[in-house]
Amino acid sequence: MKSCLVIGYMHANLGDDLFFKILFERYKNVTFYIFPPSLLLDRYKKIFKHNKNVVFYDTDPYYLKIRDEINDDTIPINLFQMVLKKAKEVDFCINVGGSIFIQSPEWRKDDRFKIKAALGKKPSFIIGCNFGPGDKEFHDYYEKWFKKFDDICFRDKKSYNQFKNLNNIRLADDIALLETNNRKRIFLNKKTIGISIVNASNYKNLKNYKRDYQNFIIKLINKYQKENFKITLFSFCKEEGDLIAINEILEKIKDTKNIRVVSYEGDISSFINEWKKNRYIVAARLHSIVLALKYHQAFIPLSYSDKTKSFLHDIDSNIRVVDINKIKGINANRINFIEITKEYNSEEQFTKIDKYLRGE
Repeated sequence: MKSCLVIGYMHANLGDDLFFKILFERYKNVTFYIFPPSLLLDRYKKIFKHNKNVVFYDTDPYYLKIRDEINDDTIPINLFQMVLKKAKEVDFCINVGGSIFIQSPEWRKDDRFKIKAALGKKPSFIIGCNFGPGDKEFHDYYEKWFKKFDDICFRDKKSYNQFKNLNNIRLADDIALLETNNRKRIFLNKKTIGISIVNASNYKNLKNYKRDYQNFIIKLINKYQKENFKITLFSFCKEEGDLIAINEILEKIKDTKNIRVVSYEGDISSFINEWKKNRYIVAARLHSIVLALKYHQAFIPLSYSDKTKSFLHDIDSNIRVVDINKIKGINANRINFIEITKEYNSEEQFTKIDKYLRGE
């Protein structure tokens, strides 16, 4: 069996955990090593307990030694030396994720450069991602770094076009759209609506619009309550405050009898089963839009970043996106739901990895 180091966003976010699940189940004959933060280790062991090809670090002597020395389960353990050691031992590496290249104040300290150096000439792949936002210096720096990889597959044209001059750059649809079919679904209960909630306080560009955003959601809830809809509020990432935002909204609603809350706590299948029950979707998180497309649900796209616009523009340039930072004054009764049925080429995200594992 080949062995692979997996790098990605491991903070109990539904979208990213879905990426990992698809990866692990696609390549059952590969041993995957993952390093979630020490405070989330037990949660990730539970999430992927059925994936026998996934190996954690909980029995590693270095980890056990540090844990015993600290003797406090509330203090995070720095795992980076373990990651570098594993990079030298595995056969190849995959960096999987969505918005994994955003210019932060600390972007020059990107540890992935050190991991790439530790891997040496071993095959290295980046899949499922988009690039930015970032300035020209940020772009030029990563362009030099990207040249060192065997394959990089973006999920949006805007990112792809920034680096298409490199011969290792490709484009394919979001990984989570894998195996989407063209058959329209029959919904047993059409009076069902799911609402994906984000915590505006977590985003610099949205902090000043938190009240407007929550008021808009409350108006939608009131509207669909009057129409006797069953309403479900979805938290895709508790770690990023989705559930906090949901509870803040619920505190401002007088009657919550037809409202349920579903929070992603690590059970991917259960969360998606709850999601699929809804005929209509109000989608704030990008992967709430992706899931609406995958399961043929009519949706209203809310945008908190350019990645949402880029993603939808690639699918249909005529789609109207509601910007959360411009949501004040928008009449909730006049927004139309969108419904799209088409095929996606997500399978191509894995083309180069497939060839490598076949020995081509």
